[in-house]
Amino acid sequence: MRRLAVVMLCALGASASAEAAERDAWSGLYRHEWVANTQAAQAIAATLERPEPSQLTITRAPDADPAKLMKRYQSDLARWTLAQASGGGEKSRPLRRFLPREYAGWGWTALHEAGRMECLDGGHLFLCKTTPDTTVAFGPEGPGQETLRVKTGVFGIVLHAGAFELKKLD
Repeated sequence: MRRLAVVMLCALGASASAEAAERDAWSGLYRHEWVANTQAAQAIAATLERPEPSQLTITRAPDADPAKLMKRYQSDLARWTLAQASGGGEKSRPLRRFLPREYAGWGWTALHEAGRMECLDGGHLFLCKTTPDTTVAFGPEGPGQETLRVKTGVFGIVLHAGAFELKKLD
């Protein structure tokens, strides 16, 4: 009887742990590499002989306090932080999930509704997950539409700097 109780407790603990990991697919250590021909990649290449990829950490943060948020952000209180993995004293950046209208602004509503795109907003940057080896289009269809081939399935964009990819290391 004791053995059965121990086995049941272990199974419940493993199940709860697996559920927590599944609910937070963002947290972890990532390798960060700028996409070639972006402003940031060109600036780094001009100053370094061989630019090295950096590492970033995404960590689940406590939920936001709804009393401190504008009404449009109160529907999803989940938050994460983004920081340099080296911990070089740089502050972490808060992240929140995209609102539905933010997907629409990039032309990704159908991808999001189909469960093929999830994004986090960090102010002047955002991160998105999609299927690896996917080509993502930006903006309305037409001759000015830009595309990005996402090899790893996780990419981001920094306003006025360019696109980057993240590869999960853990």
